[in-house]
Amino acid sequence: MNLIITNPLGFWALLGIPAVILIHFLQRQARVIPISTLFLLVQTQRESVSGRRFDRLTNSIPLWLQLLMVVLLTWLLVEPRYVRPASTQQVAIVLDSSASMSVFKEKLTVALGEKLPELRGAAAKLDIYIFESDADQPTVYSGDSPEEAMESIAAWSPQAGATDPNNALRLARSRIKREGLLVFATDTPVDDLPFDAQLLAVGEAAPNVGLTGATFERDGDTLVWKALIRNYSDSVQSRTWSVLFPDGSRTEPRPVEIPSNGMTTIASAFPKGVPSLRITLGPDAFTLDDELPLIRPAPKTLKLFSNTSQKFSEFSSRFAVTFPGIEVIDDADAADLALVTYDPLLPALPATDAIVLLDETTRGRKYLSGGIVAEKHPLVDGLNWQSLLIRESIQMELTPSDEVLLWQGPRPLIALRTSAVFEDAAAGDPDAAPPPPVRLRQLILNFDPSLSNALKLPAMVVLLHRFCEDLRDRKVAREARNTETGQRLSISTRSGPDAAPLRFTTFGPDGEVADATVVPLSSASSLRAPADPGFFRVTQGEEVLLESACHFADTREADLRDCAEADRIAPASGQAVDRNTREDHFWRLWVLLVLAALLLAWHFTKERPREEDSEPLPAAT
Repeated sequence: MNLIITNPLGFWALLGIPAVILIHFLQRQARVIPISTLFLLVQTQRESVSGRRFDRLTNSIPLWLQLLMVVLLTWLLVEPRYVRPASTQQVAIVLDSSASMSVFKEKLTVALGEKLPELRGAAAKLDIYIFESDADQPTVYSGDSPEEAMESIAAWSPQAGATDPNNALRLARSRIKREGLLVFATDTPVDDLPFDAQLLAVGEAAPNVGLTGATFERDGDTLVWKALIRNYSDSVQSRTWSVLFPDGSRTEPRPVEIPSNGMTTIASAFPKGVPSLRITLGPDAFTLDDELPLIRPAPKTLKLFSNTSQKFSEFSSRFAVTFPGIEVIDDADAADLALVTYDPLLPALPATDAIVLLDETTRGRKYLSGGIVAEKHPLVDGLNWQSLLIRESIQMELTPSDEVLLWQGPRPLIALRTSAVFEDAAAGDPDAAPPPPVRLRQLILNFDPSLSNALKLPAMVVLLHRFCEDLRDRKVAREARNTETGQRLSISTRSGPDAAPLRFTTFGPDGEVADATVVPLSSASSLRAPADPGFFRVTQGEEVLLESACHFADTREADLRDCAEADRIAPASGQAVDRNTREDHFWRLWVLLVLAALLLAWHFTKERPREEDSEPLPAAT
């Protein structure tokens, strides 16, 4: 419809029609004039005998003129406006990407389907832009069809954690400018939305019970998993849980009762020879945390080669036992990490990642003095070294590129040396591109640990552990670990001109391949775990780099107690109506017609002098 009414209250003026008709039902009382003969009777208009009372409706020109005035005045008062053919109303909808919206997605689709026609307002066309609150995600929909927009929302899958919608709202506002309408659709009402955004909340408080994560312990040769179940409600909840194995077998369901707003732990052994399993919980409205996939953890193995002096033999033995995932070997060339002592007479260091200890042959020296200061570096961040006591000893000559991590006065105590080793090109192929350089990292303890209490300090243990884990992360090898949905993945890959791209494969509940994607090496740093709980694998060529099971663990999204409904979408403003419509150009003509009808009605209803009142009656004969 190309006509809209901007002031519906103006229709009250139509009450003037029955008022005019009622007035015209009233008649003037007839005058009695005695005459002698009938031929002297002047033809007159019939009038009421009883006076001003309801008698009958008299069809007259003033009646129709007055009705015309009422209709014209009503038309002017309702302020009609005509829609401009080229007018467009822009609407941007930012959908809350948080996982809790999956419970209310159907309700959101119905609510937006009812709202979109209203949001068009007085415009002839509606442009719709739908974004996710996670600004890194692509646009959900862009077009002018409300039906297609609803189909896009139906296919949308909200599975992110708690997100800040401000960036997405800023992007949406820049797309529709100031004149557009910006709506934030969520399940939990929020106040004071930025960028003039309006709120549509479709949530509803509901209880939820879910699995939040698992830990692993060793009981001899048996691996034991422990899973945590949390109750997100104010009442006691009962559920059943079972374990599903890769061959399709399932354990008998076991009941579990979780106290109100509390947690319960369940545990069982990881069967030998079983690489993975799924812990399932009785379903509820929020299904993402009703399943916990687990894979048997298998960290990368660091091969350790030890070549220390006799006095550090005990430390070398304890080092291999204290830190997990370390295998002691005798081949220095095949080692990932070397534990060596520095000999000033033979100052050469191994051409591999290493921990270098200084070996002082003399004793009885004084303790070093001066304040102990740690540099800002991830390896020593948050560590307390103030109780460190070190006797004076020889020093290793550091290079300008060495990064000092810990000082005592002017003396560097701990340093990190990073260097690059270039390997020769393949033999027999002089035109082959040289392989990329190998980056070596060596942690240098620039003092004799046996002449200090360093090996007894927690800070030193944490430092050595961080260094080993950093080397483990950089090693290109197979790893099996459990992750969270959407977690950023840190994967070391092979590089070089001949390096193959990555292949990201996800598996369905039956173990079959659900999806396989080729990922270029340039995008390896942006890899994330899938949004749905399940199993996945990352390979490079024929080499498996990562096997993982991801589970949902965002407890903020699993709590539905604060969800509620709210509709704070205001109608189109007066400026939007003026922009998308035009006024009735004939309103001046209607005003003139009202005045003309008023004058004509007055002309036909004014009191005229009667001839019988001015002339004497003839005498009777």
